[in-house]
Amino acid sequence: MADRNHIESAWKIIPHFYSGNIQATVDYYSNVLGFTVGGIHTDSESGLATFCSLYAGDKAAANIYFSNAVGKSSAWIALGTTELDAFYRKLQSERVAEIVEELADKEWGYRQFTIRDVDGNTVTFFKFLEGGNPGKDEN
Repeated sequence: MADRNHIESAWKIIPHFYSGNIQATVDYYSNVLGFTVGGIHTDSESGLATFCSLYAGDKAAANIYFSNAVGKSSAWIALGTTELDAFYRKLQSERVAEIVEELADKEWGYRQFTIRDVDGNTVTFFKFLEGGNPGKDEN
């Protein structure tokens, strides 16, 4: 079983919800609720928005991702700087979780990996590549 010390460094969770209309979601969360738009991805072929990130608070303390992909639920959990890699190695070596995306640095500034749970939901564990990551290793 995984060592709790790695997951204890969690300091942020980002739920990923379905949206039937990304632009309507952006309008509602930004104009009605006061969120800031972090980004919108538009499909190059159709020209339709397929994903958005909306946030509020210091360092995007409240962050929600939306996409138009129908499927299982997912969430993103930020871990401390050193705990992310250690947690990944632990899960990989013990083979107790289905890793569906290997640990890698992404162009959007995250180092991340993704697992699938017993119900088919995915959880992406990540850290920022720059800008600081709260966690046990920062003490």
